[in-house]
Amino acid sequence: MKIAREALDAIRAHGAEGYPHEICGIMIGPRGDRTVSEVKRARNIIVERARDRYEIDPRDHIRIQREADAAGLDIVGYYHSHPDHPAQASRFDTERAWAGYVYLIVAVHEGEPVEANAFVAEKDGGPFHPEPLETI
Repeated sequence: MKIAREALDAIRAHGAEGYPHEICGIMIGPRGDRTVSEVKRARNIIVERARDRYEIDPRDHIRIQREADAAGLDIVGYYHSHPDHPAQASRFDTERAWAGYVYLIVAVHEGEPVEANAFVAEKDGGPFHPEPLETI
């Protein structure tokens, strides 16, 4: 997956702002291309386990999908943070994954984003495989 530097910077900033809770959002880009040109923040509707779980607010998902459609763009994938944990997919992340989308995880250690990794599920519910991440 290719990602615009500004989009990756926005994800990292979102992760730092949301620390110590997980943040989440949607990555969009040109149709039929695995290039992320911009990201859209979404609300994490998980409250009790917000330090280690996320779920994108369905209303945000619908709104962002409509905005992308209107702009002639596609949802490339989803992002979230792992506060004080590595940028590796958890079992929870894997079980909830949809095939065909890229999942980007940014590790945020003590409020600072430290690494980002991308994954793709070969089928709904995983397993995940690492996806090369190229900043453009």
